Amino acid sequence: MFDFILNKPIELKVGDQILKFSTLADYEFCMSGRTAIPSSKITDLVKFSTEQLKKEARTIKDIEKRFVSILSKSIEDPASINRALRELDPLIFSQDHSWRDIISGLNNGDDALNPYRRIALVKYMQYLSSRQEIIKYLYNEKKQNYKVGADTYSGMSESAEFKETLLLDNTVFEPGAQDLTKENAFERMPKGEAITIILAPTEEIDILLSKHKCKLAAQNGIQFIDQAGRVYKLNKGRNLIGRDSVSNIMIEPSLRDVSRLHLVIENFGDNTMQLTDLSSHGTYLSSKYLTSRTGGQTSKS
Repeated sequence: MFDFILNKPIELKVGDQILKFSTLADYEFCMSGRTAIPSSKITDLVKFSTEQLKKEARTIKDIEKRFVSILSKSIEDPASINRALRELDPLIFSQDHSWRDIISGLNNGDDALNPYRRIALVKYMQYLSSRQEIIKYLYNEKKQNYKVGADTYSGMSESAEFKETLLLDNTVFEPGAQDLTKENAFERMPKGEAITIILAPTEEIDILLSKHKCKLAAQNGIQFIDQAGRVYKLNKGRNLIGRDSVSNIMIEPSLRDVSRLHLVIENFGDNTMQLTDLSSHGTYLSSKYLTSRTGGQTSKS
């Protein structure tokens, strides 16, 4: 459980341990160390068959969708994360790095702990992303190395469900050599973490939704220009970008590597905005907007 007193350290009981944090930054640093996959978990995954890896990937994907919805709502209504986490079955959280105990401890506090809940959810989503990367790698290795007949893999390669979710596809975007010059290098935004950007008047910057190049421009407010060149003016406040019909800016449904809820842009006015990536295949910005990030935020100098 948590003891929380304003301007005093917090304590989190995790099993038989008491973890103490003087600041939110200390807590975030501690949670960041829990996003890697333990070697014992990797050893277990190596023993999985391709079908077991697919099942594991689908399970993670389903959990991730729920977390993305919770995180998206919490941007508009910070208090909602407390209610949402309490409604989740604790068993969906892994016991790796005591994540299950951490969430249970957070659920014993009140709304004053919402910033800590948000960080925990963001870091746990990053932990899940690490698991997905390992599963994808192992799946592709097994698929390449196994010498099997066409009938054995026909269901796997042609499964509509499997193709639709892009769970273990090789189409995950990584910036090409042409994008990796020092000046123009793209870097993947940390999933779930808010990045603050301030545009100069008339400034225009590139932003990649997976591999699709879009733009953000300071023209009579802030405009979003999609991969086809269509221009959208961002509303003041929260803007959802993705393939889902609930999005303020709906991306073409045929672009399957763009998530249904891919990116949240909070428009504060005065050309200031906060970007939060919620996607499976990533949102990429010029590295200069991310290298000076502190506490999940950065501002253009």
